[in-house]
Amino acid sequence: MSENFDNLLDNALAEFDAVERSSYLPAPGAPAVRHKVAVRRRVRLAAFSVAGAMLVAVPIAAYAANPRGNNSPPNVVGSASPVEPASPTPSVGPSSASPSSTPASSAPTAADLRNATLKLPAFPGLEDGCKAKGTRKFVNGTTKPADGVKLVIGELAPIVADLDGVPGDEQLTTIRCQNDGSVNVTQLLALKVASNGALTPLGYVINSADTPNVAATFSHEAVTVANGVVRLAVYGPYQTNGWPACDRQVRGYAFRNGVFRQVSGPTTFRVPSKNFHEVDFRNTGLLMGRGNPDGSGRVYCVPMVNGVGEADLDNGDDKGTTRYTVTIGGVSFVDASDGEATFAILTLRSPRGEMSQTLQSFQQDGDYPLGWEVLRSGTNGVTRIEKAEVSGSTVQVTVTTTSGKQVWSYRPSATNQGWQRLGS
Repeated sequence: MSENFDNLLDNALAEFDAVERSSYLPAPGAPAVRHKVAVRRRVRLAAFSVAGAMLVAVPIAAYAANPRGNNSPPNVVGSASPVEPASPTPSVGPSSASPSSTPASSAPTAADLRNATLKLPAFPGLEDGCKAKGTRKFVNGTTKPADGVKLVIGELAPIVADLDGVPGDEQLTTIRCQNDGSVNVTQLLALKVASNGALTPLGYVINSADTPNVAATFSHEAVTVANGVVRLAVYGPYQTNGWPACDRQVRGYAFRNGVFRQVSGPTTFRVPSKNFHEVDFRNTGLLMGRGNPDGSGRVYCVPMVNGVGEADLDNGDDKGTTRYTVTIGGVSFVDASDGEATFAILTLRSPRGEMSQTLQSFQQDGDYPLGWEVLRSGTNGVTRIEKAEVSGSTVQVTVTTTSGKQVWSYRPSATNQGWQRLGS
């Protein structure tokens, strides 16, 4: 009797233990979902630049000869007054890395968009030069719809997210129009994925009332999707044959009533006054020039907020970029033979705390103050630029060199021909 009771008790306890343990087993597929959410996306950086406060660099062919760049810039935030409530759409994950609303086992495998035939809508605002509208066959990411015109798709690895509120995820990627007329504009293109994997354009995403195309940083770090709203940092209207725009804003776009439209963020871009005496250099977009020994150089968009901005500076030799914090000192004016020169010292600090300075002479060319580098620490034996002061019609620059402190005199210029050092 005692032995039977012990057996019954043991069996009951074992059964109870099994039931208890089973109640804490993870739901099927949870590890896979967590893994999918945790995977980081690959990043493609397209000139300048700009993640978080990323700022874009625009290459220029001959820095001293006043060439113009045409790439998108990068990031310090503008106002964010919403233009339309971004109401959530059904079946949408929290971000572009969120799990698809379709179970992974049954989600269709999308066709290779770089080698797909797509029926494209007209390119926003630039159809005459892009000739995108119609059935276009892409091979290795490119197609040529007309002489001198090339469309490039998929430079941004597809972001998968629910954009239209209908069960099933869409793909979000870039399409770039390039032609002989110096057009080189990038758009975001949304694509629906059919059950057989076929791709159909849902529409171009960038669609603001003030501009159909923007200069922006198109990367997985800069473009996010939440509740069906695509958000990215933008810098101003796309410009042909001009210096980059440099008013960083974050705008949101969503699919509403059959088209994409802007649903959040500012609705106009700020352009500073042409009169530099009226410009608050501590709170505006600046174009900072960086010269190279061979006469070439780059221009970096630096949106300033309270005297501080950020820029991703090219390390050279395909070594990527390093993000620097940039602060601006006092802005001074001096009469020059060709007009009035405007100058200031910018101080750059690297993530490791390394500091350098550049003396910039700003001119009016394009929408934003364009800085030309007069002098930079780390070159010509200069270890530090202490100050720059007006003295009559010259500028006295106090520098620290390997030989000690020196005062160098410059005859300033209001144009981009550079400043002449006197007595050098």
